[in-house]
Amino acid sequence: MTYFFYLFTSFVLMLVQTTIMHYFSVLSGFYDLFLLIVIFLGLYRNLRESIPVILFLGIIMDNLCNGPFGLYTTVYLWFYAIIRWSSVYFHIRNTLFMVFAVASGVLFENLIFIGSFVMFNPDSQFPGNITENALVQILWAFLTGPFFLMFINRAYNIWRGFFKPHVSEQSSHG
Repeated sequence: MTYFFYLFTSFVLMLVQTTIMHYFSVLSGFYDLFLLIVIFLGLYRNLRESIPVILFLGIIMDNLCNGPFGLYTTVYLWFYAIIRWSSVYFHIRNTLFMVFAVASGVLFENLIFIGSFVMFNPDSQFPGNITENALVQILWAFLTGPFFLMFINRAYNIWRGFFKPHVSEQSSHG
């Protein structure tokens, strides 16, 4: 049932990111929403549960975006590893940690994309607004990231609580 939660959440975030956000000009510089699920998995879930979801999200984004295939998958896997590593040293339930986790994820993602652009297009003109877009995304991450992470965590706990009694009833009658 947990994977259905991730599938449903991913579908909703993909819908929001690809359709709704494009209608509002104030949201045009918003960051990648799938990064929130990767951070949530890194903070709260185990490796066995997380890797299939991260690979699924990466493949979806690699297919939706115009870039080298595997770039999003690689970014998500690396950032998941960074979050898992940093959760050993920091108190992950702290809101300040969540703020910096989302902002650093957005920064990490933008640095990888800029690096891949430079690597694959060495003779091309560097887009002038790329720095401005990255700063706007980081600002959005600072303002909204912890709230989204808390919402995803709360939704996950509600989902799990909704299906957990059914599982225990079935196993106790077995």
